[in-house]
Amino acid sequence: MKPLLFVISCVFILAACNSHDQASNPLNVKVVDAQGQGIANATVVMGTQGGALVSFLSTNARGEAYFALAPSNATVTAAFSCYAPSENRTYYSLDVAYDVNTSAVALTLGACTQNTDQVNINVTDAIAGITSHDVTLGPITYGGDSPTMDVAWSLQDDGKVSVFATGYDDAGAIKGYGFALDRPPTAGSAIGVVIDRTDLVRHTHRLANVPLSAVSYYAFAPLLRKHAATSLPFNFLGGSAPLPDTVTTYSAGSFSDNNMFGVTVTLDQDGDGSEDATVGLVRYLYNPSDQLFDFSAVPVVPATLTYDPGTAGRPIISWSNKDPLATVQMLSFSYRANSPQRVSFYYSMTVPAAAANLVYPELPDILANFRPAAYSNLSLQTLKFGGLVSYKNYLQATANYNGRFYEAEGLSSYSYASISRLP
Repeated sequence: MKPLLFVISCVFILAACNSHDQASNPLNVKVVDAQGQGIANATVVMGTQGGALVSFLSTNARGEAYFALAPSNATVTAAFSCYAPSENRTYYSLDVAYDVNTSAVALTLGACTQNTDQVNINVTDAIAGITSHDVTLGPITYGGDSPTMDVAWSLQDDGKVSVFATGYDDAGAIKGYGFALDRPPTAGSAIGVVIDRTDLVRHTHRLANVPLSAVSYYAFAPLLRKHAATSLPFNFLGGSAPLPDTVTTYSAGSFSDNNMFGVTVTLDQDGDGSEDATVGLVRYLYNPSDQLFDFSAVPVVPATLTYDPGTAGRPIISWSNKDPLATVQMLSFSYRANSPQRVSFYYSMTVPAAAANLVYPELPDILANFRPAAYSNLSLQTLKFGGLVSYKNYLQATANYNGRFYEAEGLSSYSYASISRLP
């Protein structure tokens, strides 16, 4: 998706939009994209604990909206829409945080970009025996030694890109690698990469206490540099049960400034032949190493996820969280239609671990298009962190690190359990 940025928003002073007297503390709301960059002109809605509308503002050039008075246990919503001319489709993105009692919170919306720039990659070999190449730029890998690649989803914090190239022999074994760091992504420019290194570090990760109902697994280890993830194809692997005792990934310390390691396992808890839950563990490490992924640490799988359409575009979602040691729960649902208009919706909601239901927030009329009428898929994910981390700690971390909670102390390692349902 490379849509043109267009946001329906409105700026009102607090006195004009406020319809309630209940108030407590000031609150600064950051609205960021997946790369942690502020989104200007997004609409931010302040609500009571029950989601009743209090006020709404639009974000400034830094992606921030400041509320002088916010209710205790506030419901805070950010909304953003954009139109993609090439697809004749409008995209709607909405993120909600419930029970907010912090001075700042960050909400993350889907990125819309006009960046369609491409760069040419030229790979040369300084190691004998290489017969094929992979060239990786962010989440995309192309084969060959001179691909032309999009840069829109690969930009680092500094606006530059880093390219990773891998060389293989006829048997598919890695013979060497090379990279180009922090290059300006000037449209039509050429970035040269020389494969001249052989010091990839191999990591063996052990899987322990895997649930007996496991039917498949997926292991991943992206290399991170300045908050851009480089997804090397050999660091993403998976398969069906029986699951292996170990999986292998690789790191290149001279390329990355952080590393992500994770394993996800799908379950068939009732034995009917269909997957009905997912559990997993994720870690962010500055210094990569062999990992033990012990599935006895994952949260208890939640259950009985239900969706009630409610009234006035405010559906009610209920579930059963069976793990009192969890920290935070995240719900999401999506919807896509091609008639009468081509639209796509994505809604995400964050609630404390103690919550067992939520009511979709009341939205002002300028956000009427964000009131859900249906859904295609509904999911719930329960997260548990390794240390003594509260829901408030989590919200503070998202604010301090522009949505990247994993950079806060105590939040770089977590486990999760998730379920989903169809209409």
